Amino acid sequence: MVPTATVIIPNYNNGRASSRDGSRDFLGALLENLEATLWDDATDLEIVIGDDGSTDDSLATARLWAARTWTRGPRTGQPFLRLLEFPHSGVLSKVLNAIHAATKSAFVCRLDGDILIDTPCWVARCVELLSADPRVGVVTGLQKLPDGRVHAFGDAILSPLGYHHLGQGAREDELPEVLEVEHAMGCFHASRREAIASVGGYDESVLRGQTEELAMRLNLGGWKALATTRVVFRHFHAERHWRPNTADTGEGLARSLARFREKWGVDRLAPDLAEVWRRYQNTPLVERARLRAPQSWKPEMSGDLAPGQEWHEFATNSELQRQVAAELALLREGGAGRLAILGCRSGLTALLRAREGVEVVGIEENSTSIDAGQGFLARASVTNGSIDLKKVEHLPATGEVDGAFDVVGLLDSIERCWNPVGLLGETRRLLRTGGLLIVRTRARAVTLEDRGEALHPFAAHELLQLVRHAGGFSPLAAPASDGMGRWTLLARRTGSAAHAVHFGAS
Repeated sequence: MVPTATVIIPNYNNGRASSRDGSRDFLGALLENLEATLWDDATDLEIVIGDDGSTDDSLATARLWAARTWTRGPRTGQPFLRLLEFPHSGVLSKVLNAIHAATKSAFVCRLDGDILIDTPCWVARCVELLSADPRVGVVTGLQKLPDGRVHAFGDAILSPLGYHHLGQGAREDELPEVLEVEHAMGCFHASRREAIASVGGYDESVLRGQTEELAMRLNLGGWKALATTRVVFRHFHAERHWRPNTADTGEGLARSLARFREKWGVDRLAPDLAEVWRRYQNTPLVERARLRAPQSWKPEMSGDLAPGQEWHEFATNSELQRQVAAELALLREGGAGRLAILGCRSGLTALLRAREGVEVVGIEENSTSIDAGQGFLARASVTNGSIDLKKVEHLPATGEVDGAFDVVGLLDSIERCWNPVGLLGETRRLLRTGGLLIVRTRARAVTLEDRGEALHPFAAHELLQLVRHAGGFSPLAAPASDGMGRWTLLARRTGSAAHAVHFGAS
């Protein structure tokens, strides 16, 4: 008889010998955890381990548990698990496809070997969510770190903030019970077999990031993914040694990122949304990501002063004076080098910096703001430096010469630009090697962003990740708060545009 659900565990060296200090038996602890959390789960279920030629003690652990039976509950006397032993391939997708081929249940709950689940009868909860809507293809739980901090509540992929974990650093009570997401990570990935089969299974050419690539095909096919606080699990991946495989090396990660770009035409970690829109507008992929059509910034979209109003209010508005003073102090970090400000609004800060003896080019896509600024500049004087205000159609396309600037400032502009990765790419192009990127951006006040909104403030780790993932920048430090609701970040332009791959918050 075919069970309703299969719990699958692809295993490669998840034993005690593979933990950093030899103290954690990852697979043994997980199997004890499954015995404790599933003994009274009413779902007709089975557990299957697919071992990829492990060389540590985890294979012996799997064999030991395969010889055991359930000692209580509805499965009393039945084998605790079924073990499939494969010759080592080092390709997780291949192992997953082989396990899928060897099982028949309607629902498949995939677990990494280094997690523990805190929720009793969790298979029943996943099956309930999957069964409630025939278009739900995947469900994941609330992922916590070993110390209990929230690590992820599903993921975003095609986001203005780049690939990132939703809800990272939140309190559990700040999260909704169920949230539709773009991606459910493979460490806990309960799926509808029909959904996985309909898109062709796992791509065996992708060594790392298999579920992100799978999620793209599921989203394009119109399948939904949900994250739920009804199931909570902890991930102990930071406590393991590097395993002797190709996938986790720098070369392996680079190959996986290149394969994703080859298939989808965009970067997996820092997608250029202009290219996403060109390729995938009017498809469920864009709908799942909640992307909207490209749009130019207007001050009212982000709560900024009306065009030119900053010039009228500067003498009397103490809050505006504080903001401008903070911008000037940050720009001085770049010294006296040639400066471009992308998103200069009406040019007040640009003028004041020019008066300090700097050559400044202020660039803005809002024509009313530029017109207002040029009107005021016609009556202003600059003695030592120089200032030029320039109107462009979109900030990521300035038309300036490659390497023309020593410093580029993004002042409250990266979070209001429709395509932040495109803006960072233009910044990289404009900066000379060794030049300084200066970012000042609104800090998000709430845990979960409003995906699809024109204004997308950052959490500190999200800003750091996006700058590193965009490639060609080396941050000088983590983002710092300026005490006025802004993060500030300084980064050097490197000689290469390659990724600095970084996952998660520090």
